[in-house]
Amino acid sequence: MTFNLVEELQELPYFDQHVVSYLELRKQKYTGCNPRGLIIARDKALTKKVLAYHRIRVPRFTVVPNRKKVSIPKRLRFPIFIKPLNVEGSEGVANASLVRDMDRLAERVNFIHEKVNAPALIEEFIEGREIYVGAYGNEQLTVLPAWELTMSKPADGSPLIPTDRQNGTLSTKRSLD
Repeated sequence: MTFNLVEELQELPYFDQHVVSYLELRKQKYTGCNPRGLIIARDKALTKKVLAYHRIRVPRFTVVPNRKKVSIPKRLRFPIFIKPLNVEGSEGVANASLVRDMDRLAERVNFIHEKVNAPALIEEFIEGREIYVGAYGNEQLTVLPAWELTMSKPADGSPLIPTDRQNGTLSTKRSLD
């Protein structure tokens, strides 16, 4: 049994699915997600498409590939949230990720392209709670209790945005109202 704790390989975070694929080729049992799940989860737009296919509502979105001109469909309404398409752990997410006009949108997309070196996911901003639910299993799925990320409301009343620099607290919630 291999306890898979791989988060990156050779400083590249998107190779974890290849390590798991290698373990599968060797018929080695391992912990964690299979390579198909890792690939889907890594691509936030693909995840949204899968969820929408199963009639789970997601914010309207578009993707701007690296070094492409920013244009958004008319169906997207401000405020808009911009984050890297395929990066984990809130990297590239900041209070500046929430934009209310085209100038700030172009500026933030450029930041994601240049500083994070990732395509930019542009989606309508929906303020709400940050809930995490884990599940495991193959034929028999086990769902773990939900956890909520709780943070202090900023003094200026701006929306709560979990970033890679902001401290939040994960607390278990049995009943989520």
